[in-house]
Amino acid sequence: MGNKVRFPITNVNDIVGVYRDPDEKLYASLELNQVAFPKTGMVVSQTPLGDDFTRANPCENGMWVVADKAAGAINPPAAATDSPIGIVYTTEKEYDYMHYGLQRFGRKVKGDYPRVGIFGLGDTVTTNCLQYDDSNFATEQALWDALEDIDNNPLYVVPGVGATGAMKAVPEIVKAKPGTGFYAKIVKFYTVPNGGKGVKYQIMRL
Repeated sequence: MGNKVRFPITNVNDIVGVYRDPDEKLYASLELNQVAFPKTGMVVSQTPLGDDFTRANPCENGMWVVADKAAGAINPPAAATDSPIGIVYTTEKEYDYMHYGLQRFGRKVKGDYPRVGIFGLGDTVTTNCLQYDDSNFATEQALWDALEDIDNNPLYVVPGVGATGAMKAVPEIVKAKPGTGFYAKIVKFYTVPNGGKGVKYQIMRL
């Protein structure tokens, strides 16, 4: 195993980009393409985040979490077989006139209440809330090349259980189809709503 690396969050179509502090943290974005949970009611919104989510590493849209009401807290998956796994899709906010747009959402920490949709088979989303292991993709360009070639060499998304802290909630892109547990298949190398690079994936096994 190598190092876990976040999928880069690009600053695209940002009309205040030239004025932005280069050290400002940008957050992941999410687009729900085809999901059942808004209609089926499989949404958790009254359970707080657990200890892994801190000010330095907050909860972001697109994270995969275990929304177990009985446990009394929403936490990252501890194993690929954890359930029920859902996706964070809390409404975006405009914090002020200099800090708006999908990539600036975040800042949810322990004790806060995100909105989590419980995944169903076939659900499809587009996001840049992803990570990869540099033993699989040695460089960012190697990741882009692999994503461009998914018609010939499929890629998959699995829970980030090999990471630590809140990074465990960031789904991981892998080359090998997992034999067990929750996973998605990448459908398209795409863009998130603000124009930055992203990935569309479909849930293949719960």
